[in-house]
Amino acid sequence: MTTPGPVELAAQAARLGFRLDKSQVADMHAAIDGAEAAAAALRARPVDPAAADPARGDRWTRTWAGVPATWPAPPGPGPAPATDRPGGAGRTVATGSGDDRAPHELDATGLLEAYRAGATRPSEVVATALVRLQRAHAELNCTIALLRDRATRAAAESDRRWDEGTARPLEGVPFTVKDVIDLAGVPTTAGSLRRGHTPATASATVVARLEDAGAIAIAKDATTEFAVGGPHPRRTGACRNPWDPRRWAGGSSTGTAAAVASRVVPFGVGTDVGGSVRLPSAWCGLTGLKPTAATVPRTGVEPLSWTTETVGPLTRSARDTALLLSLLRGPDGADARVGELAPFAPPAVPADLSGLRIAVPGGYLTELCDGAVRDGLAALVDELRRGGAQVVPGEIPSAADALPIGYQIVFAEAAALHRFDAEHWDDYDPVTVRRISQGITTPAADLLRALQFRVQLQAELDAVFAGADLIVVPTTPSTAPELPDCTVRVDGVEHPLYAAQSRSTMLGNLTGAPGLALPTGFAPDGCPTSAQLIAPPHHEGVALVVAAWFQERTDHHLRTPPITDRIR
Repeated sequence: MTTPGPVELAAQAARLGFRLDKSQVADMHAAIDGAEAAAAALRARPVDPAAADPARGDRWTRTWAGVPATWPAPPGPGPAPATDRPGGAGRTVATGSGDDRAPHELDATGLLEAYRAGATRPSEVVATALVRLQRAHAELNCTIALLRDRATRAAAESDRRWDEGTARPLEGVPFTVKDVIDLAGVPTTAGSLRRGHTPATASATVVARLEDAGAIAIAKDATTEFAVGGPHPRRTGACRNPWDPRRWAGGSSTGTAAAVASRVVPFGVGTDVGGSVRLPSAWCGLTGLKPTAATVPRTGVEPLSWTTETVGPLTRSARDTALLLSLLRGPDGADARVGELAPFAPPAVPADLSGLRIAVPGGYLTELCDGAVRDGLAALVDELRRGGAQVVPGEIPSAADALPIGYQIVFAEAAALHRFDAEHWDDYDPVTVRRISQGITTPAADLLRALQFRVQLQAELDAVFAGADLIVVPTTPSTAPELPDCTVRVDGVEHPLYAAQSRSTMLGNLTGAPGLALPTGFAPDGCPTSAQLIAPPHHEGVALVVAAWFQERTDHHLRTPPITDRIR
């Protein structure tokens, strides 16, 4: 199939209600032409129509909901707090009231223990967080709206609740919100000049659940435009990385990652369409979770892709991630995809990992990967093996096709969502237009074939999970890309950002499987490296327990970027 020329594409787009200028059409043509090889390969793939009904793609995660995890057993109340863990700069620290760290250095679990012990109060912590965020923003450009008055009032309420003994599960813990997620009374800009003119009338379900649990939103965070645009959105410009401000924090949950990594807040909430929680988590040294599809409601979130989009937390520890997932999961009566779910109760962290089976695929998932990232992955696997885990065979033959086919679905759905505003695409970030315009003229047959491929990819994961409890892969091939061009550097060789960054993360978005990014060490350039634990649907608990076990024995997640001291 030959790619239509610019004139034909412009005519097709106009018939569908998209009137693009010449430069936009030229970008659209270049993008479609560049994706044609992958589209042609997809059309040529054999398919069994009876076995590849696209409806099976949505059913897959529900099928796994009834499959109990085989490791570890029996289930317990949740990851146990770690004690006497190694800290950054050679310090030895412990969680709880005896912790010698400042409150801003604590994760959410540690901060709650400090409140319980009377070592600090929410009003003090929130006041400090607001000051630190203002200073961090001056260096990193991470914040769209600072919610000073709202947060101060909420902190006073949290003080009262702790004094009266009525504290809720996250009472007084500050957090930030990616600005594609609604917060009542605050405009949602989605990082675009086309949004943010009126305040949201209600909070998104995820925000409401966190605030109902006592958490305190202190800011709306920078994001790439509509969570799909380039690193330099017209509204805000690039968000810089706390480990090296000459680098990008990653996207699209870019400001959230920067705020959490800078030790301003213990956690933030973002969205993930192709890696947008896990990629900035990897590049900023955080623990970031893309939950199983259709488990966390997307109500009140600026939509981008019905098929691949999830909402998830960016945190400093696996134990915090487990706590947050337990609060965020479950139906809200509005998101039609989220049905009834069993309560989330991750097993306690065991003394060892005996019986754990991990698959470490090779091929496409590791062939484009910087040496420092490979070293971090190997160190993680070695630590798990020392704990008793067994490395078992497990390959994903179609992994190389997941990224371009996932993008094909995302861009087609994004184009449909933004059709209502097509007359104003001149106000959009040019990268946004170039990316989503690829979906304008996607043939229905190609889109359906992509959804059929999703079913085939899910079957490949089933085959791996038949013999493995977890899949371990690099989260992203490199450390954080350098500004302004943001190409990805692998062993000194530059690669285009969008062709490399999501090589492993799109697997989870396309299939619906959960993925957890966790820090594995540091590269010679001083920036964090990361690996991703992919679990079967609804088995996040396995990944979180393994990550918590690893974090009890390493200090990668405790080390702080240089900006932490500068914003005191």
